[in-house]
Amino acid sequence: MRSNKDHKAKRPRADKAPLRKHERFWLADGNAIIELDGINFRVHQSWLTKHSKRIAAILPDQGTQGSRLEEITLDFCGVLKAIDFEALLSLYENPGDYRDYIETPTLMSLIRAAAILGFDNDRTWLVRELEALWPSNLGELFVNPEPRLDAPEVACLARTCDIDSLLKPAFYDMARAPGFGLDRLDESEQIGRADVLRLVRMREYLSGMWAQVAAHEDPTFVCQNLQAAPSSNDERPSGLSANTNGKPVLCPTTSAMDSHCLSATARREAWVRLVHYSQIFAQYRYDPLRGLAALINISWTNEWCRDCVEKRKADWHKMQRRIWEMVGEYLREE
Repeated sequence: MRSNKDHKAKRPRADKAPLRKHERFWLADGNAIIELDGINFRVHQSWLTKHSKRIAAILPDQGTQGSRLEEITLDFCGVLKAIDFEALLSLYENPGDYRDYIETPTLMSLIRAAAILGFDNDRTWLVRELEALWPSNLGELFVNPEPRLDAPEVACLARTCDIDSLLKPAFYDMARAPGFGLDRLDESEQIGRADVLRLVRMREYLSGMWAQVAAHEDPTFVCQNLQAAPSSNDERPSGLSANTNGKPVLCPTTSAMDSHCLSATARREAWVRLVHYSQIFAQYRYDPLRGLAALINISWTNEWCRDCVEKRKADWHKMQRRIWEMVGEYLREE
């Protein structure tokens, strides 16, 4: 992001092309002109300096030539868009229209204008509104099952305006979207090369974690009830019998299925049916957080005992938290 301290006030040049005035915000008594995207806004310099210390620092000392105030043009070199400044002026003109609901594109324009122009008080509450739509709390992440289409714009806004709280949810949505959703960005809103590399590494990590947990049952899995069962024949739990080599075998009884898991073959077939045939595995290829939630919510059949199902669900909850923490680590990489 370019520092806004570099923007300097410029006196109008005699050879400058004729101004294209904004239809609404060209105030007859205005004495500061802001030029954005070829559109010129004429506003009150006192209003700008009252709300923005940044603008006050950029503008020269206010003075008069007789009874006429000097006009000043501010050029923000494409960092601020005309639609952003228009939204900010509309907010101040009719604040009641924004009391109950602000459409997301308008909210993002307002944040960009407030951040770049230094309307710090407005920036605070506007950012809070957007954070409510893009929560970074893991428990609130699953409201939107599909990647949100405006994730790239939110990521660009977060980088431009230094809103770190928006980075994790926006980048996670991008990582699980086809092509990271980058085809939706305007030329002026491109993601930096370093962030593209972060997205690539993040997606590789997410897909790897999902394959690890969902492609098949953990090959090291051992039913905890069998693992903890006493080896003495007298203390052997019901549902188990011993064969000639002393190893316990499973008996196909209801009580046995309640007390411990069935064979690896039976569990493997059930896993394919519940995870693959249901399309859960394919659907969450790049979205292990929601994929793990889907696994947790499966009605696991009696190939697994109740104790192992509950333990596995607890392990999956822990894995969700670890993955979410790792997403933050990828964003902190240099």
